[in-house]
Amino acid sequence: MSQQPRSPAAKAPPTLVEVLLQIRGDLRVHQAPPDLYMGIPNVGWIKGFTVGYWRCTCQLGMAEGQDQLFNLWLHDVKKAWPAEGWAEAYLREFDGGHTRAVRKYLDYVAEFRSLSPEELAAMPMSSAERSCLGKSPTMRPTQPPVATLDDLLEIRRVGRILMYIGEVRVERMAGYIDGYRLCLALAGLKDEEYLRFERWLQDTGRVPPGHTWVEAFLQATHGDHEAAIHRLLDCAAEFRALPAAP
Repeated sequence: MSQQPRSPAAKAPPTLVEVLLQIRGDLRVHQAPPDLYMGIPNVGWIKGFTVGYWRCTCQLGMAEGQDQLFNLWLHDVKKAWPAEGWAEAYLREFDGGHTRAVRKYLDYVAEFRSLSPEELAAMPMSSAERSCLGKSPTMRPTQPPVATLDDLLEIRRVGRILMYIGEVRVERMAGYIDGYRLCLALAGLKDEEYLRFERWLQDTGRVPPGHTWVEAFLQATHGDHEAAIHRLLDCAAEFRALPAAP
């Protein structure tokens, strides 16, 4: 089976900040994410999504330019990224309300994008960070694009899920995969193997029709999130080991 997405060379996808602004706009208009995203607003999904999208851009050889200063601004200037993490802090602030916590985070993204060049330049930062001021995103690929299934198999090989998605929960892994796949799609890359993998999960009865791997595997593992994720990764390895179709 294919090891990379078969398609022309990747183009630069939107930066993560630009994609988060699009999600914010969709939430404001539709009051819930469209089908491109996953279900209702959930901080775990957003956290996973940002990590997956960012990892994909890095593997494509993309530098986000000025937008990569967002986390620095949120942490050092706004003081809105406490040690426990923005997701945990915002959830506590809103008594477990995921929608309000997600909106607060996305509102900070919009505020960052509205900063003037002078406000950005006044931020305390290193010389390397300062070199990002005013820069547009760039692409300097150093390797072929990495397909979603290959990335999942790398996570399985390393074995430390926490290192990739933080808190080991299925919604974070689902968000990670969604972010990674959206990045590939926006880069103009076809990742058809993952679609075949999803069909295989249903065809083999591992995921019932109308359900997601999140629901099916969490039920199969009696609510054990880590075991559910390992089940997904093991299925990916089993699928990849199948003989190629003639």
